Amino acid sequence: MTESKEQTQSQAPKPTLPTVQELATSGLTNRNQEFIRQMVILANGDESKAQLITEVGAKLLTAQKTGVTAKQLYNSPAEAMGMKTEAEKSDDNRGYASYGFWPLAIDNAIAFFMMFSFMFGLTLLFSGVKSSSAGSAGAAGITSLVLTSILGGIFFSAVTLTLAPRRDGKRVSFWKKAIVTVGAFAIWFLAYLGFAFLPAVINPLLPGWVYLVIAVIAFLGFRYWRAKTGIKGGFLGANAQPQSQKK
Repeated sequence: MTESKEQTQSQAPKPTLPTVQELATSGLTNRNQEFIRQMVILANGDESKAQLITEVGAKLLTAQKTGVTAKQLYNSPAEAMGMKTEAEKSDDNRGYASYGFWPLAIDNAIAFFMMFSFMFGLTLLFSGVKSSSAGSAGAAGITSLVLTSILGGIFFSAVTLTLAPRRDGKRVSFWKKAIVTVGAFAIWFLAYLGFAFLPAVINPLLPGWVYLVIAVIAFLGFRYWRAKTGIKGGFLGANAQPQSQKK
């Protein structure tokens, strides 16, 4: 019995690298076919990779029925093959400050807007305070909230770039870090207090539930921006500096 099973297994045909024609009739979507095709290219004729590619193709065929994409499962063909391209390795090692001033300013402004909207939304929702156009809406006014978030995004981006490790390898002094950080926060806080005095006609106080809806929209915008730019880290992440510089 054992010998017959071993003979049967040895006689079973080994999987081969799929051709374009085979992919076309595999039932995979066009995107998944292209994903597998890229894996075949990376295999570079190595038939030992055929089993892995066949398994990935089977998983994609099952996953596409529920709308799950190849990127969600494996991120990239290279990672599905258990390898990473030089570009992907370089991207993993990027520091937060390397993305540039304006991308970081937008990233942080959206994050601040999301958090402040959520915070004020909960506060207003449970405090019973109603929206009003009389007097000053204070820091919770929508215009004040937008301006505070934008200014916070700009300041946080500037501080990040100022305190980032220099290309020549020299470290930023402690006092410079302290002065820049405290100074930026102080200016931002004073601006925050100043925006609170805007008249309600241009700075209305919205209902708490509206702020919560805005917070959800801002969160979706934040996720979209991160996906579009590839930004990682910041005060909502951990990749503050290149991995090569971490000890």
